[in-house]
Order: sequence, then C-alpha cells, then structure tokens
Amino acid sequence: MAEQKSRESSREFAYRIIREMIVNMELPPGHKVSETELAALLGLSRTPIREALIDLEKSGAVKVISQKGTFISFIDPLLIEEARFLRLTLEKEVAVLLCEERYQKYLYLLEDNLKLQAFYLNNENYEKFIELDNEFHHLFFTITDKNNIYVLMRGLNIHFDRARIFVFKNKPTLKTLEDHQNILNAIKNQDKTLVKELIDQHLYQYVLDKDRFEKEYSHYFNQSSH
Repeated sequence: MAEQKSRESSREFAYRIIREMIVNMELPPGHKVSETELAALLGLSRTPIREALIDLEKSGAVKVISQKGTFISFIDPLLIEEARFLRLTLEKEVAVLLCEERYQKYLYLLEDNLKLQAFYLNNENYEKFIELDNEFHHLFFTITDKNNIYVLMRGLNIHFDRARIFVFKNKPTLKTLEDHQNILNAIKNQDKTLVKELIDQHLYQYVLDKDRFEKEYSHYFNQSSH
C-alpha cells in the first residue's frame, strides 16, 4: 500500500489510493465498497474515505444505491470516449504550449521520466511503467502551470484510465515508450504541428483496441450503455 505524501490531506490520500484500486481493478466493477474495510486498509478514519467516495461518485466511478450501499460503477463506453476526447483536446493544447522557449529548460524532467520508463519496461515491472506513463503526461500540466486543469480532468479520466490498464495488460508497451520519446523530441524541436499529430496517434491506440476490449470484458460493462 502506498504511503501518504507530504502535504497530502487524508481525503486526497484516500481518493488517490481508491482511484488507483478502481483503475487497477483491485476494486472491480459491481464490487460493493465497505468504508470500514477501506479505512482499516488505509489506516484512516471513515470520514476521509466517505469524502473520497463522494468525489468519486461525482465523476461516475462509484454509484450509491439507496438501502443497498456503494458500488464500483460498471464500465460505460460513452464515458470512456468522453474522457478520451477531453484528455486529447486539453493535452494537445498544453503540449503546444510546452513547445515555447520558456519551458525548454524544464524538459529534463520529461527526459528523466523516460529513462525510468525504459528501465522498468526492460525489467518487466509494468505496474511501475504505467505509473510513470501517467506521470509523464501529468508533467505537461505541471511544467506549464496548468495543474488545476489536470486535477479537473482527472475525475472524468478515471474511465479512460481503467480501459487503458486493460489494454496495457494485454499488449507489449514498447510502442508506448517510443511514442513518448517521439512526443518529447517534437517538443524539443518546438514543432507544434507534429506534437499535436503525435498525441492524436498516441491516444488513438485505445480506439484500435476498443472492440477487443469490450468483448473480452463484456461482463464488466454497463449493458444499458450499448
């Protein structure tokens, strides 16, 4: 279990860990959530757990059913596509901003991240690789002082992240690393047109895998959304 970060409130810590458990399917779709069990697992009181679940309910990741309890929401392909569209739209614009001269001195942060990605990929630590993948994209927003936008996007993006995890588990991820390197090269070269094209291609991978994903995990899908 991950540790609470410095200056991270109990509510933020609970949200981060429960979100990761939903994305990684440790809390699978349809699973009934126990505030008491989560509180014991995270070493927290029930209050921050309840607050985190309220935040997750707002993004549609959990569902409260009267007289029955709180459940992890089934996968909704419409929400996945909305999340992918939102991320694609925002990330392209932030990447274009990152091409500006004033941000070039911070690109070493992305370079260091890619070195770690390569290390963990070569050592077949895919969980750490995925964590660094997410951090790579987060750095776009951090470097350009757009972190509040990232936080707002992160709520809906839980649906796309859950789908991406499945795709990662079933496919080699060398292409993902190559995509990231190409995107960084375009940013270094301040090629705004190319960087938008590369992000388009990078986030299109899920669309290519969509049918296989929905068929393989159909039992986890919200059938009313089809």
